[in-house]
Amino acid sequence: MSSSPDPLMLGSLEKVGGAELRELRAKCMLLMLQDGEPTKFPGAQPVSFERKHLSAPEGGRGASIVTAPYFAAEKTDGVRYMLLILGSKGTFAVDRNFDMRRLPPMRFPTRTHPAKALDATLLDGELVLDTVGPGAKKRPRDDADGAEAASEPRLRYLAYDACCVGGRKCCDESLRVRLMLLRRDVLSPRFGLAQREEGAFESEHFAVELKDFFDMRQLPHIFSHVDVAAPGSSILYAYSDPLRKLSHGNDGIIFTPARDPYRPYTCPSLLKWKPSNMNSIDFQLQTKWRKGEPRFLLLVADQLIRQVYDWITFSEEDQMRFRSDSRADSRIIECVYDPNWHTIEYNPDDSMEQTWDNPYRRPGGWRFERIREDKNHPNDIRTVKSVEISVRDGVTATELLRNLGIRVAPGQLGAFADGAVPAHGAAPAPGAGPS
Repeated sequence: MSSSPDPLMLGSLEKVGGAELRELRAKCMLLMLQDGEPTKFPGAQPVSFERKHLSAPEGGRGASIVTAPYFAAEKTDGVRYMLLILGSKGTFAVDRNFDMRRLPPMRFPTRTHPAKALDATLLDGELVLDTVGPGAKKRPRDDADGAEAASEPRLRYLAYDACCVGGRKCCDESLRVRLMLLRRDVLSPRFGLAQREEGAFESEHFAVELKDFFDMRQLPHIFSHVDVAAPGSSILYAYSDPLRKLSHGNDGIIFTPARDPYRPYTCPSLLKWKPSNMNSIDFQLQTKWRKGEPRFLLLVADQLIRQVYDWITFSEEDQMRFRSDSRADSRIIECVYDPNWHTIEYNPDDSMEQTWDNPYRRPGGWRFERIREDKNHPNDIRTVKSVEISVRDGVTATELLRNLGIRVAPGQLGAFADGAVPAHGAAPAPGAGPS
């Protein structure tokens, strides 16, 4: 069961609470031009890619990567945070639960008055822990150059959108404008400061950079740099950044509409594509005990209600670890659908069955990948249904490129090539797991 000492990457930092948290949440909503009670994380959430996104939408409504302009980016397997920058009040990381952590002092000079701190700014992005490869430039928090040890990890915040910059509310602007403001008014002043002052960001918790976006014709370039991660790694796929000589976990491709505004919450035109074996759902785990032994169910959300979705069969190691986990019933776990996995079902009615002596084994099922320490709630049933469609449609990288009219050379699809071996290995032997 994969778990890191600090899966949130910021877990050791001060958590904001009480009246200050309420004030900061309200500030986020104000900067995003949102009304209502600020209780739910307002960041844009992508929807799973379906076959319908490869054709012209009926009635001209709906998302399609072949009829509307999009930018592509590799979907980084990091931790989602919005970044709230409030001048002299400091900088705050906003997580998926709409909780906030106060960051150690960070320097964000303004473009027009470098001695003045940037205020009223809300960015969207993710924290990623990079593995540094040979030949990488040494960049201790955005400044000096030089060789860096290949084994040293690097924590970066990859900003991929902006909701408000220096008081300019930009959610209603196009992606090009939002990224321009991010680069011009947030990142460029930091770069200028780094040139004037050696070690300007040495004490900061992480570097801040703009995530790379690509023209759709460059999709083969993204695909070619994704490989199956090394055995024993905590990630399934790794994206190798050829320019910076860095690598980190990859979780597919994100397609961001070029002309659309930034839409808080679920955004139907923001698309996440994954090979069918990588499509995942975040479930809440539920333990069911009989005769002193547990089996496990997966729960999804329907509004505020939790409902049973399916059984899950763990490997022997994960079965034992969740059996002894006092927090098992509050765990949010990420699972992928694997047609080669074996799921063992039981009669869920305790009044009719008091033991685990009558199992039914079926082919296919949800395979555990990791605990989501950054989430307190499972996916909504509507999200689950969307992922089911995405798994069923199974749009491959080859189909994606063919529908976009993009030619690709053999070997350019990396780990996403047709027939490539899935990263999560073989199905369990018939005797694996509980029976």
